[in-house]
Amino acid sequence: MKKINLTLFAIVLMAASLAAQNLYIHKTDGTVVTVPMNTIDSITFSGSTPVDNYAWMNEIYSRGTAEDPDWIEVYNNGSTDIDLSGYKIYDSGGQSGSKPKKEFPSGTILPASGFFVIVTDTEDESGFGLSGGGETVWMENATGTIIDSIAFPGLEEGQSYGRYPDGTANWQILYTVTKGAANSNLIPVSIKLNELYSRGITEDPDWVEIYNTSSAEIDISGYKIYDPGGQAGTKPKKEFPAGSVVPAMGWLVIVVDTDDEAGFGLSSGGDEVWLENAEGTVIDYVAIPAMETTQSYGRLPDGTDNWQLLNTITKGTANQAK
Repeated sequence: MKKINLTLFAIVLMAASLAAQNLYIHKTDGTVVTVPMNTIDSITFSGSTPVDNYAWMNEIYSRGTAEDPDWIEVYNNGSTDIDLSGYKIYDSGGQSGSKPKKEFPSGTILPASGFFVIVTDTEDESGFGLSGGGETVWMENATGTIIDSIAFPGLEEGQSYGRYPDGTANWQILYTVTKGAANSNLIPVSIKLNELYSRGITEDPDWVEIYNTSSAEIDISGYKIYDPGGQAGTKPKKEFPAGSVVPAMGWLVIVVDTDDEAGFGLSSGGDEVWLENAEGTVIDYVAIPAMETTQSYGRLPDGTDNWQLLNTITKGTANQAK
């Protein structure tokens, strides 16, 4: 067995591939030393200033379409640019040699703390689609040394698999796809305030419409909706009854101007409304303007960020401009 003495100022120990039983030592000159794990007796570190400049696979997207094919994002966790010319990325076909490995184009520069996205599902001979059920991908440098590999799981539409935070060893399913940008582990909110009516009468009191932007129905039992009184804590927040379900890409209307203690009317001169989930987290908010008796205030199209006065009131149905 051999003993290895690593001077951290000169070289950086980045990763050990247990599957391959190899230790990859990345030197500051860009070269990589490969040492079989079964030949190492001990490792001694010296120095105190590690150099950290390395290209990682950072985010993987396997649910591509014709308009946005499968891709892999690479991240530079260092403070200097990295030339990816000659680097290669591949799946089991490239690993086994049954097809060419996909090479990064000559002159591809990965900026410091930056991202580069390479589309893998191309029509050339080295192109490969990423399995929606999960598979393993590899990345090697210009000398042919494997510098990264990851077995990613099955993904659903709207999901990617990435490091969070960027460049760390923590891989997880991401519910926000961030192609070429910093990874996020926030789960997008599918339930939104969608249309509000403040000119209610006894027969048709003030109401708020909720919209579900997702492709699956969502139970919002225990969600709460309220105006500044509920926000300030001077009165109870109005809770959605048990069994309140918003259909996929559908609507649910709650009458807010009720006689119970949590009821609140919406001011025709303008008001504020909050929506929180069953855990008490605010997931939506809107400040509504003054309305005429024939107007409501809503998102157009439904579920988007565009709020406007609507001259056609569409309680429980798709919003209209006129």
